[in-house]
Amino acid sequence: MALSLIVNAGLMALPIGGCLGTLFGIDAHRAATGQRPLFAPNPNDPDENRGTGSSGGGHDSTGGGHESSGGDVSDNGIQTYPYCQLSYGITPPSIDGESFTLNPNQWNVKKDSDKGALCMNVTTFNNMTYPTKYSAPDFSVTWQFDPGPETNPVYAFPNIMVDKVLPVGLDDMQELYLNVHWTYGVGDEIATTTDESELTANNVNTNVAIDMFFDSDKEKAQNSTSAKYEVMVWFGMFGPSTQPHGYGTIVTTNQINGTKFDLYSGTNTATDQNVLTWVSEKTVEQFNGNIYPLISDLYNLTGSVYPSKTDYLGYFGFGSEAFSSDKNVTFGVTNLEIGIKT
Repeated sequence: MALSLIVNAGLMALPIGGCLGTLFGIDAHRAATGQRPLFAPNPNDPDENRGTGSSGGGHDSTGGGHESSGGDVSDNGIQTYPYCQLSYGITPPSIDGESFTLNPNQWNVKKDSDKGALCMNVTTFNNMTYPTKYSAPDFSVTWQFDPGPETNPVYAFPNIMVDKVLPVGLDDMQELYLNVHWTYGVGDEIATTTDESELTANNVNTNVAIDMFFDSDKEKAQNSTSAKYEVMVWFGMFGPSTQPHGYGTIVTTNQINGTKFDLYSGTNTATDQNVLTWVSEKTVEQFNGNIYPLISDLYNLTGSVYPSKTDYLGYFGFGSEAFSSDKNVTFGVTNLEIGIKT
């Protein structure tokens, strides 16, 4: 049989501020142009849904609710709304039902934190007039945080998560197709291209990554804190604080469609998970190819720190880990397609 999900995102450059000073400035601009103020309550978003992030592990992708209406709705049913909650599942309507969920996922930010802020801007089509039935909403993330403690430097993992088709056995997969185009830039708008020197000048520490969880148990594979293995694929790594577990010792390498990936292996002591991270040799804003070999390579390695081909993939998310930055930065995804086929 064939089991597939294709997610396609075409991103509008809608600014949204990351630190409070800029957020208020943008708030004034939105009010002047007739848009909903950033800090006005969403009628479908009660206060209790603005609560804390994950209960542990650092990669909670479900939130306090599932948003399907509210925000600014135009005559043709297009909704644009910024989500600044710590954790909130945004599941837009789709032709075939739920197929993906977006989340600001500020799992390591406390309500009383004064060290920065993060907002995810999502544009959805309430009348479901997406280009295809697999199209994802446009989204971007703007944030700014002061450096955290060396032992716990990540504040958030805003991401889009694949729903409905998981879990799936690793050995049952024939292809894990990915077509993505993203950029990172200093400021409140989506950059045309990533200027790495500007990110360095502003002490930006972040990455752009796929995050997956594996386990021999189907239920545990779907839980970010219970799964035995966390497997990541990094397409961008910025700043000295942004390093994968086990960084410094390359286990093996693989090359897909001209992109070389190095594998690092380590342990997340907070969750007692084996963390396996493929890091692209250089920043890759655009990638199109089958990344399943990055999974099959793992269960061909020897040792208990590597998953088995009889294990399950229970979670797949694409996003950016927010470490720290001197100024607001914006992560934008202008195209995203994901196909998981068995």
